[in-house]
Amino acid sequence: MTAEPIRPNAVRQGARSAVRDRLLDAAAEVFAQDGWRHLTMGKVADRAGVSRQTVYNEFGTKPNLAEDLVFRELESFLDLVRDRIESGRTPVEAIGSAVEGALSLAEVNPLLRAVLESAHVGDSELLPFITQSDKLVDRARNEVGDAISTRFPDLPLSSDQLLIAADAIVRIVLSHVTHPTRLPAEVGLELAWLVSAILKGVDGGN
Repeated sequence: MTAEPIRPNAVRQGARSAVRDRLLDAAAEVFAQDGWRHLTMGKVADRAGVSRQTVYNEFGTKPNLAEDLVFRELESFLDLVRDRIESGRTPVEAIGSAVEGALSLAEVNPLLRAVLESAHVGDSELLPFITQSDKLVDRARNEVGDAISTRFPDLPLSSDQLLIAADAIVRIVLSHVTHPTRLPAEVGLELAWLVSAILKGVDGGN
């Protein structure tokens, strides 16, 4: 069996992805060092060892760069959440574990910590990309909903009801990420209880 040849377009896309990751790494380093307010496309270019035009070609604007930086970090959280849900024995256990894992990761994630610490000293330009992004909430809600429905296909919830529940969970988690008041394990237990109550209510209604 002969291997399928790598198409030139695939090579170009892979190279572009590598450049993009390199630029995002550089942006994260500049942000951690100088703060978001003082981050410029030129600084990112210098840190990555490319031309400033390369940075503009990839992202266009600083807000686009911010969004891409946040969404790359989001994927690491979603990977963990999917793994926790997939390994859960019950929906209640899966959600509790996923919430605890996401909040524990938030405590040690370098970019997220830098965003929150910068906001405390008045450099809060990046914070809305986490706390006020409908696109981020939609992405997280859909991924959580898909993971739950795949792992537990017999849930007594319609697809719309499941998305409503997932949306609420995502928004509560984001609230605790930006304003933590309890330990991740405690919040996980609380949201697990909430899921349990929702499922019991649905069953009782039937």
